[in-house]
Amino acid sequence: MTKLYYFKVTFISLTIGITIGLFVYDLLGVLFFDDPVSIGNIALRSLFVGFFTGLILGFLNMYLKIFPFKQRGK
Repeated sequence: MTKLYYFKVTFISLTIGITIGLFVYDLLGVLFFDDPVSIGNIALRSLFVGFFTGLILGFLNMYLKIFPFKQRGK
């Protein structure tokens, strides 16, 4: 497997997971605690944090080659 494969697996999964998690967490804060924050601001903030966290951890995984799933045939 190439280094790009390790990067893609980590980047895509972490970016999607962190973005959706932060978006839902902030939406629950708006609904239950009446925080005056717009939904667009919440979406941009969660996308920004998710993207750059996935980018940093994707580069780390690319160089350390840590594969999160069990490889078959080895």
